[in-house]
Amino acid sequence: MSMADLIDSIQDVLSKFPPRRDLLRDVMSYNDSMTISQVIKFFERQGVVFTKPMIQHYVKVGALPPPEDKRRYTRLHLLRLAVLQQLKEIYSLENIAAAFSGLAPVDDTLIKRFQSLAEYAAATWRETLPGLADKAAETANSMKLGEDETQKLFESLIILSIMTQSASAEQMARMLIAGANE
Repeated sequence: MSMADLIDSIQDVLSKFPPRRDLLRDVMSYNDSMTISQVIKFFERQGVVFTKPMIQHYVKVGALPPPEDKRRYTRLHLLRLAVLQQLKEIYSLENIAAAFSGLAPVDDTLIKRFQSLAEYAAATWRETLPGLADKAAETANSMKLGEDETQKLFESLIILSIMTQSASAEQMARMLIAGANE
């Protein structure tokens, strides 16, 4: 695979970001309240696994508000669960709960803004790819690397760039959460 093909492949992945956009859309179209069992089945149909103990734990740690009338979950609960599902892969539940603590109940506007910010972040990163490719080529040329080694270097730089940006974003989020809790 050439560098151009690799960049195209990465651009294709980024064009599908944020993942689970369809999940947010499906949740936003739901208007009735439901029991915890119905919530679990709703998400199962979307390919997302939540269990009763998981949801109860999210309520216990404050990442999810308590159900209405002690047993009814609304669309706002579903929206928060959908966002939580994306964030929990990176952040602890405690950090997510702290980030949610300053929010009014999650509503459509907030979800749309979350999705818009995620798409903006991907677009911004996508714009850095050509510069990263140039830096990799520069480095490879200075090291007198062949095409295969240049491609491996580029792949490594892409992975390290993603890891560095996500680590920096997580550190910033932790600092903001700590500041918000003071």
